[in-house]
Amino acid sequence: MKRWVILSISVLILFFLPAIFSHADSATSLSKEPDESIVDASGKGDYVSLEQAIQAQATHIYIRNGIYDVNTTLQIDLDDTIIRGQSRDGVVLRQTQAPNDLVVIRADRVHISNLTLDTYTYNAGATLVVADANQVIVQDSLFKGSERIFAVYFAGPSVAAGQDTLAAVESGTLDDGNQFLRNEVYSHYAGDGLSFSLQKNGLVQHNTLHNAVLAFYMCRNSEVSNNLINDSPGVGIHYSMPAYDNIIRDNEIYRSLGSGIRASANLEHPVPTTALYEGLLIEHNIIKDTRSFGIELDQVGSRTRIQRNTIRQTDFSGIIVLRSYDLRIHNNQLSNNAYYRVRGKIHDWTGNSGGIDLENTVTATKITYNTITSNGKSDFGIRFSPIQGKNTIYKNKLVGTTVMTDIIRLP
Repeated sequence: MKRWVILSISVLILFFLPAIFSHADSATSLSKEPDESIVDASGKGDYVSLEQAIQAQATHIYIRNGIYDVNTTLQIDLDDTIIRGQSRDGVVLRQTQAPNDLVVIRADRVHISNLTLDTYTYNAGATLVVADANQVIVQDSLFKGSERIFAVYFAGPSVAAGQDTLAAVESGTLDDGNQFLRNEVYSHYAGDGLSFSLQKNGLVQHNTLHNAVLAFYMCRNSEVSNNLINDSPGVGIHYSMPAYDNIIRDNEIYRSLGSGIRASANLEHPVPTTALYEGLLIEHNIIKDTRSFGIELDQVGSRTRIQRNTIRQTDFSGIIVLRSYDLRIHNNQLSNNAYYRVRGKIHDWTGNSGGIDLENTVTATKITYNTITSNGKSDFGIRFSPIQGKNTIYKNKLVGTTVMTDIIRLP
């Protein structure tokens, strides 16, 4: 009996070993699998470039360490293509011809891992574009974007701009099941660094972004979680609508020049200002040292929850809400708001600033169990309109600040 128990434990250990080591350092050298075609710049493999392997319609490709200069856009059009590098930092694909993009995926079930994609060195186009593609997984890679455009762009299906795009979101005719996992993105573009647009059932998780806006645009049933966003040139996470039933969770956002998280209607595909979009969960995020608001919400509707976020050192209010209905703002920790009074203002905001700020078109919203601590610079802890909006507040803890009830009007 004892011998059987020891054997069972050994079997369990062997069974779980792959899980224990599955998140090993992505820079570690990986060995070739038997069915993979080898790309080796020295000529000791099946191909000397990824371009040759793609042209030969290879679908399982292993790239040995080296710098591979590319002078065309690498188009991946075959389903079930797998491309992986020997080591993340050792395999460098570098676009030499501006403004060409580096890699474009237009196929399903493509898997890319353990590479560096570089369009920064020669200021070319996007490092990666994924369009009209489903169940694509991009992981454990490094992206160095140029000054011209997004570093990484999940573009969604090919639809005409305007009403066709809006119809695709409403009907759910979107790219499905794409994932961007455990990557590092350096952007040198003034706008979006990573754009995850027109997706459903998608996942952006465990990535680190430097100097990059994470654009989470017009998606359904998708999640952006556990990402680290440093020094965004604009908003940390920009959530644009129409969008339904999405999650923004467990992200850390530091030193954004705009708000930490902003939810608003997409400017390129205008919708009526009366339209409200449901089912947004924003929880467990850490937002610190942003040069605008912590969380900024406009035109969000029922089943929207903003809960258990930690927001510190925002230039203006920690949370501001406009033109929204039936929100729950619950158990957030806010401190040191109106921080621009300490370090100077860079945005043209003329209103008062404080903890939680509801504009007068916000209705049926509950603010509960939040803790708001003033640094002595804020004008209020919570501000809302009790006359028109039927909003309620209770069980909040305000330290060094108070509640202000007035009618707050849009500029």
